[in-house]
Amino acid sequence: MSQKSAPPVYQQLSDTLADLIATEFAVGDQFLTERQIAERYGISRTTVNKALSNLVVDGVLEFRKGVGTFVQRRKLNVDLKRLVSFTTKARVAGFSPETVVRSFRATRVADLTLVPPAAVIALLNADDDAPVYETERVRSVDGRIVIYERRALLADRCPGLAAADAAGSLYTVLQERYGIGLDGVAQRIRARTVDAQSAAIIGCDVGDAVLELTGVGHAIGGAPLWYEETYYRGDAYEFVNQVRASGDDSQSSIDTAVGRGPAGEYAWYSW
Repeated sequence: MSQKSAPPVYQQLSDTLADLIATEFAVGDQFLTERQIAERYGISRTTVNKALSNLVVDGVLEFRKGVGTFVQRRKLNVDLKRLVSFTTKARVAGFSPETVVRSFRATRVADLTLVPPAAVIALLNADDDAPVYETERVRSVDGRIVIYERRALLADRCPGLAAADAAGSLYTVLQERYGIGLDGVAQRIRARTVDAQSAAIIGCDVGDAVLELTGVGHAIGGAPLWYEETYYRGDAYEFVNQVRASGDDSQSSIDTAVGRGPAGEYAWYSW
């Protein structure tokens, strides 16, 4: 099984502090200072500063100049730098997550109905007769639907997958049961107005704003595994990222992946 290195110390500290906030602090509370955190965990203040900056970017904390750092109202967000399961992210943020599998079936690419077969052929290097699992899920937090997802997953990499497996984190199932190391997801994000069918599923009004994420998941080494189309409620989610002027220029297999399909709509992830 391929293994990835442990997250950097500042990221581990960010996760630890997020748990601390969820269990011991309320919205509006002043949070610990850099010095207090450094002494409590035996970590340098430089590392503490990076961890706190992460939590500010994630919307968990708010920095007030000359006053201190305060806990903000909990928000749902997608960190574009990391591949984290919905279930894990929601629990860390203090929400109660739930996944409902609306449909699950084993089929072939040519018979897909929820996602375009042409996209799967081009982006997953699949043939018409390639076996796939087609899934449709809604994800909720505290009883409110916030995500509607449609996905086609190559079946030859994970034989025996069942609907019950899709009721939790597919990332965990792929890694722990099938030994597939995940490199990440190449994504395109666009603003959309929701159509009548999706609005009825999500529970919002026709024409409401959603964030549409189209993605291709990859195993370590570059092999494509799944194609997904996901709607995030625009009034419940925000996407966060951090752009630096300089940094690590190394590439993952996602950065160099190239689809074999014709140039056009379904060749977008070849960057």
